[in-house]
Amino acid sequence: MKCALCGFEFSESEAKRPCASCPLGAKCDLVCCPNCGYQAPREPRWLSRWRHRHNAYDGTLAALRPGIETEIIAVRPRDKRTLHKLTALGLLPGVRVRLLRRFPCYLIELGHTQIALDRELASAIVVRTHTLTPSPSPLRGRGEKE
Repeated sequence: MKCALCGFEFSESEAKRPCASCPLGAKCDLVCCPNCGYQAPREPRWLSRWRHRHNAYDGTLAALRPGIETEIIAVRPRDKRTLHKLTALGLLPGVRVRLLRRFPCYLIELGHTQIALDRELASAIVVRTHTLTPSPSPLRGRGEKE
């Protein structure tokens, strides 16, 4: 999910429940951005199924399933120390990484290097995964040469 107010990308499992004392309780469809607290409706089920079917994912590295190769699109650490640590490890936007495992630590593969991260560092890395095949050009097959 992406927060409409601050633009922070997070998974539904990372979202906070907005109001525990609400009389609607479990029937409430609002989710709360973990970054700014903005309340928004839950992502539609059809969109979640489409993302799952096409292996498309936008969220943090901490919520990703092991074995999936993904691209870092942003680094959103809580403090400068964490930002310097991630930068020193080469975890920058545009870099492709593969999550190898989540327990006991997050183990990622960056090129030929394996890096172990704790949950705080993995949660600061925002990734995008799209394994969709590109559609063929609409002009192909109309007599043009390749």
